[in-house]
Parts: sequence; C-alpha cells; structure tokens
Amino acid sequence: MGPTGNTRVVQIHPTRRCNLRCLHCYSSSSPDERDMLDLKALLAAVDELAAEGFNWLSLSGGEPILYRPLAQLLERAKREGMNTAMVSNGMLLTPKRLDEVGPHVDLLVISLDGSPNSHNAMRGSERAFDVMASRLAGIRDRGIPFGFIFTLTQHNLDELPWVAEFAVNCGARLLQIHPLEDYGNAAQQLPGKVPDGIEAAHAWLFAQQLRENLGERMAVQVDLIHSEAVRQQPELIFAGTGDVAANTGLADLISPLVVEPDGWIVPLQYGFPRAHALGRLGENSVRDMAHRWRTDRWPAFQAICRSLSARVGAAAKPHFFNWYEAIAAVAEEQARQCQPVAKRHEAPTLSIAG
Repeated sequence: MGPTGNTRVVQIHPTRRCNLRCLHCYSSSSPDERDMLDLKALLAAVDELAAEGFNWLSLSGGEPILYRPLAQLLERAKREGMNTAMVSNGMLLTPKRLDEVGPHVDLLVISLDGSPNSHNAMRGSERAFDVMASRLAGIRDRGIPFGFIFTLTQHNLDELPWVAEFAVNCGARLLQIHPLEDYGNAAQQLPGKVPDGIEAAHAWLFAQQLRENLGERMAVQVDLIHSEAVRQQPELIFAGTGDVAANTGLADLISPLVVEPDGWIVPLQYGFPRAHALGRLGENSVRDMAHRWRTDRWPAFQAICRSLSARVGAAAKPHFFNWYEAIAAVAEEQARQCQPVAKRHEAPTLSIAG
C-alpha cells in the first residue's frame, strides 16, 4: 500500500472545460474545451470502483462545477459508501451550485496560489482571488467542510505563510501543499519552476511547524515523501515484495487511481504513461480491467517502483521528493526507451538527489 494509506482515492476528471487558463494546470484545461465524460459510464464505474475498495471519490478538472450532472455523480458515490471531495478554483461556487452539490460533498478543496496578486497572475485573471474569496461565506454558511491547495513552485515558498494565515482565518480545515508537476500548461508556461530538493525540504519543515502551532485547528498535508522513509519502507512507493492474491481489491494495490477526461484510467496521476493504464472507460467493465491489470500490468508497474526505490537507496544524501512525479518519470523513461516516439510529455530525466 502506498502513501495514501487507508484512504483509497479514485480521482475523476469529468471534463477539461474550465473558466480559467491557469499557468500551472496539468490538464491544460480552458474555456475552449467542451468534452465531458458520459454520466452513465461514470456511474457504472463508481459502483465498480467502490466494490474494488476505493473509499474516496475526488473530482477535479477542468472545473468540476462545469460538469452539469455533477450532483448525480457525487450522490452515487455517497450511496456506494464513498467519501467525496472536489477541487475547484472557487469562482463558480454560486449559492445555486452550492445548494446542488453541497449536501453530497465531504470536503471542498479550493486552489489558492498565494497572495491576491500572485494568485491572479497564476490564474490569468485579475478577478480570480476576489471572486473566489467572495464565495467562502456561502460555503461556511452551508457548513461544507473546505480547505485550500497550494501549488509549490521553485519561487513561491515565501507565499506559504500568507496562505496559511489566510486559510486559518477563513476557517479552513485543510491546507494541502502540492509540488508543481512538469506537465500540461506548466511544461510550457513555467519551465524550470518545479521545486528542487531545497525548496521541498523548507516546505516540509514549514508544514511541520505549522502543524505544531495549529494543533487540531487545521490539518496540513504535504505531497512529499522522504528518502529515508522509502529506504525503510519501500512499500510506501509500491516497491514491496509479496504475491498478489486473485481476490485482492484494486484499491489495495494502487491509490490514487485517475480517470482522465478522455476516459483513460491510469495509476497515480494525470498523464501517467498509457502502457500502465487499466484501459478506457466504457470499453470494458472496471471489474474486468482491474482483473487484467492485476494479472498483466501490476508486475511491470511494481518493477518501475522498485527501480525508483533502488535509485532512492543509492542516493548519497537524504532528500524529499514528489513520489507521484518520480514514479511517473521512471515509467516515462522506460516508455521512451521502448518506444522513442511515443512520449507522455517532454519531461526531464528523473534526478534523485545525491
């Protein structure tokens, strides 16, 4: 079991349509996109994913609010016993939409990229911060638990104290710090902005101090893992040993699982190399795809994770790293060696500190 522990997450991107063109958007979403996943196929998938052991449904995008049958999708997940989360830029959380989806959301996570000017610059809109902030009262009035997600880059660590103070003062229950991923818009718009080991370490230390100061007032999550933890527990990045029983639920093997807007179902993160995909939504049942993945693709996926574990173990210095991106980078590296033309994106070769 990986770093998500007993929280087994399936992340669904029902659309790439968005009201913004954010510089760091890994899915390259925008107002120009119109494709949306079929609701009937998604509802069937949710039923089967719950049966595979996934207990959290997280909706991202694009902007999920622009997926019209959003409330139906959330309601089905709740009916199947899943917790639900939704990541939003916050601008479209009008009272009407909050009334529709609020009863079915256990956690609403709002993107926050720093102080107002920084946030607006990243979002490409002079109104992004003010409109988002104006929606918070409606969220609080309805008692919807909410938090913020901050994208850490190489040059915005100094924004974290402001973000944390804003989050606490707003009554947020969560602050999630997620390293920038060199994919989608970020690969083109923010070259060289992925945080290095020093920035990652400082972010982790800040988060530790924040946890100590806040206690139970607000949870603080950092999407980083330390190399020493991987050395001692390789199963944290799916590099453990042991056979997989035929009846092992998919959620016991991989989390997060991602359903992309084109229907592809992949491990860990958006854009993971297709060689490791389960398949495409609607082509086969999730149950059948999960069975074939356990049998045919799990060994290759685990081999990639063990390769990363070996690199981490060989590094001369301890370090923090983004485990999502690191596993994807090794998978892509191997895919390029096998099929030089077929690339996930123009990402740099994985570098392990040392």
